Amino acid sequence: MKAILYIAHGTRLQEGIAEAQAFIQSVQRAIPMAIQEIAFLELATPTLEEGMQTCITRGATEILVLPLLLLSAQHIRSDIPQLVDNCRRKTPHIAMHIGEPIGLKRKMILAIAEQLAPMGNCEQAQIILVGRGSSHPNIERDFSEIASRFKLHSMYRQVNIAFLYGRGPHVTDLLQKTPYDHVIFVPYLLFSGLLMKNLEAIQMADKQRIRIAQPLGKMKYTKEAFIESVLQNIANWSLKEVI
Repeated sequence: MKAILYIAHGTRLQEGIAEAQAFIQSVQRAIPMAIQEIAFLELATPTLEEGMQTCITRGATEILVLPLLLLSAQHIRSDIPQLVDNCRRKTPHIAMHIGEPIGLKRKMILAIAEQLAPMGNCEQAQIILVGRGSSHPNIERDFSEIASRFKLHSMYRQVNIAFLYGRGPHVTDLLQKTPYDHVIFVPYLLFSGLLMKNLEAIQMADKQRIRIAQPLGKMKYTKEAFIESVLQNIANWSLKEVI
């Protein structure tokens, strides 16, 4: 029997855990799979291994691990494969597959527009898409592509990217260089957590100039993008079996 194990990042904040669980539960209702479980990569439980065991206990003989992550970086390329390999060694009779993250889907561009919609008329504002950050060079490349696509299909002319850590421009450095009196942080983050708290602290230090949008997990287009990603991963999974 097949199962899906959704892997969210995890956070120390209970608010963020609850948001991730609610988001995934809303997605599960749209996916035709009897066994669907939720686990966290770090900082929360159940862990990936615990989630695997729950799937197996419920009768799964084949498990698709689906990361609820935005882009492909260290977690996708290294951390999750290592954890799954550990599980394979303990339960070699269970087939395990790893799916792809949400990636550069068009609906994520619509989700950014959805984040900005409550901000009203802000065509002259400096829009800063703020990502988590990574040491992997692909993240800056992919994030720049997202910003370019959004700018191309929107009314905003000043769209830049920044990160809270890792490679690429740091949000505080970019903020110091911008001459704009009106700045909007658009967090390319899914849920509440320490990173959102850090971004909110930066905003509060200059609240006359900076406003901040809601995280992506609250946007309907993010949910639609993830459902699309889940269904595509299931289709790819089935195709591999045929081949």
